[in-house]
Amino acid sequence: MFKKGCANIMPTLSKLSKAFLLPIALLPIAGVFLGVGSAIASNSGADSFGYFFGTLLNKMGDVCFGNLPVLFCISVALAYTKDSGIAAITAVVGFLVMNGMQSALLHTQVMGAENVWVQIKASADASAEWIKFADLASTPHVSVLQYVHTASDLTGVTSLEGIKYQLVNANRELIDGAGSVYYSLLWINKIPNGLITSNIGINSLNTGVFAGIFVGAIAAKCYNKFHQTQLPSAISFFSGTKLVPIVTFVAVIPLSFIFMFIWPYVGMGLAAFGQASGKLPGGLDSFIYEVAERSLVPFGLHHVFYAPLWWTNAGGSIAEAFNKADADQQKAFVEIWAKNHSELASTLLNGLINPTEKFEAIRKLISNDYTDLWQSMGDQTMAYKVIANTSVLNFTDLEALGLNIGRFQSGKFGFMLLGLPMAGLAMWLNVPKENRKEVMGIYFSAAFTCFLTGITEPIEYTFLFLAPWLFYGVHMPLAAISFLFAGLFKTHVSMTVSGGFIDYIVFGVIPYFGSKAMSAKSAFAILGVSAAMAPAYFFAFYFAVKYGNVMVPGRDGSSNVQLATKAEYKASKGLNVDGSKIEDVKSSKVSARDAVEDARVQKATKIIEFLGGEANIVDVDACASRLRLTVKDGSLVDKDGIISLGGATGALIRGTNVQVVYGGEQEAIKPRMIKILDEQRKSKK
Repeated sequence: MFKKGCANIMPTLSKLSKAFLLPIALLPIAGVFLGVGSAIASNSGADSFGYFFGTLLNKMGDVCFGNLPVLFCISVALAYTKDSGIAAITAVVGFLVMNGMQSALLHTQVMGAENVWVQIKASADASAEWIKFADLASTPHVSVLQYVHTASDLTGVTSLEGIKYQLVNANRELIDGAGSVYYSLLWINKIPNGLITSNIGINSLNTGVFAGIFVGAIAAKCYNKFHQTQLPSAISFFSGTKLVPIVTFVAVIPLSFIFMFIWPYVGMGLAAFGQASGKLPGGLDSFIYEVAERSLVPFGLHHVFYAPLWWTNAGGSIAEAFNKADADQQKAFVEIWAKNHSELASTLLNGLINPTEKFEAIRKLISNDYTDLWQSMGDQTMAYKVIANTSVLNFTDLEALGLNIGRFQSGKFGFMLLGLPMAGLAMWLNVPKENRKEVMGIYFSAAFTCFLTGITEPIEYTFLFLAPWLFYGVHMPLAAISFLFAGLFKTHVSMTVSGGFIDYIVFGVIPYFGSKAMSAKSAFAILGVSAAMAPAYFFAFYFAVKYGNVMVPGRDGSSNVQLATKAEYKASKGLNVDGSKIEDVKSSKVSARDAVEDARVQKATKIIEFLGGEANIVDVDACASRLRLTVKDGSLVDKDGIISLGGATGALIRGTNVQVVYGGEQEAIKPRMIKILDEQRKSKK
């Protein structure tokens, strides 16, 4: 039974992983607008055309990152309903209802205003008097405040803001870290303000992408179950697809209460995990992350794994970093921040002497005027928000608070830019000299694709399916070492999902030269890591393939080493699959395009046959590089038959879940398979 349960879980998680790719696909263009806009605005005068134009671009990109939860909500609904638009709009309705319920029960209060009293005196020789904490702001006659109980804490503190901040620190259990404001929800009397945010304009729990994923799943379930339901004639207007949002409206009510009951505790637990993992020495957190992430790549589940670390406070939180900062961190932060933002510091910190007062002034500015930045959590989300707001906060500032932003991202550049391409070169050099010219284009294409876009599967799956030990015993440890060095050197270069050269330009070069979001060390150290990984990958793979006798494409003398299908290649040359010439276009009215289409249809038909026929196929889908299929009986699938059709670098069968790795052709195969299956099923009715 356990084995059967695992077999059923795999297709579900695989589809969820694929769902994540839809919003992620939006991020590259949004990142370009974000980075370029920030660079233009930062280098333009106030109220100038450049400032407004740069701000326009910046906000266009930032709004995408700021609304990832609802985008994930929609994409999950689409993934589990075969791209139904009704399910998508239903998911939005559910998301609005869920957050609206939370907003109605969420209360903002002032902790300590009524029950915290402090003893102060106007000067050293004056008599002490008790004053409510809430009344401190209305005591203009007090020129110099001293906190009698712990006067040593106030050495050099002369301003009202300074003493208020020290009182907050002295009463952490009574007064929330950002000041005297706190939130309550149901019976939970104090929720950290970092766990509250604005979701599509609704003040509610900051659940990252988790709530969106759950709501999207509920919307999909309601659609699949009720979109064909016929109600009695009296209420038949609400039948079918009109019934779906109504059912979802009600279905999210218990989910909303579940999140209200448990999320404050889960959120605080994730925040504690994020802080604890960030304190691991020497990039160890990055190393552990990559071992886990890379080990899930063969199963297509890595997107599910990194979601909490990228988009929730398990990957860190800016509010938590400020709230938990000790005296030494506060002092270091103030010094670095004042240096990096000298113009802003000259006005904001004017007249303030004590580091504690300065730190409180900076924190107040960010928490009050830059709420999106303040409430951002997750390694990738924080990176995007910092890039969008470099005028007030950058990566170097946050290092002083213990936030190593990019620790779960930057390491990928180390093996994407040069590591895996050099592994491809090493495999090619193991091909006999007489065959190298024939297969050179294939290896070069795969290596260049990896370098430019970070799409690795053409290379990874070549050795994964030929010799899995190369993946787990050579590639995965080297990838983890790349992350280790990236985390150790604090390389804050973010990415979308791939880590190729395009991502490096958008999230490394542009933020550094445009808006000084990071130091030169952070921006360019990752190139040093990449340069170090290049020979490591080359020699490791060269000798592993050579002495492990791995038959990489071309080494065994096989001619079937093309990434594209043989039928498509022959058709583009005006030849049939058997090598004979296609009849003259004018006389037969058959073009090369028609031949390519015929070849694709034939291939899709054969894939259906090798999957056990139409009756054995439950679902057909595709992601960035794989054809993802759900079948009734995995034992009926002929994996070798599918691979023999050409174009695929491997296939994976786990229970009822089948994945065929193509690297691009899957987008052409998927719609044709769906069309053929529809025709076959209609013919049987």
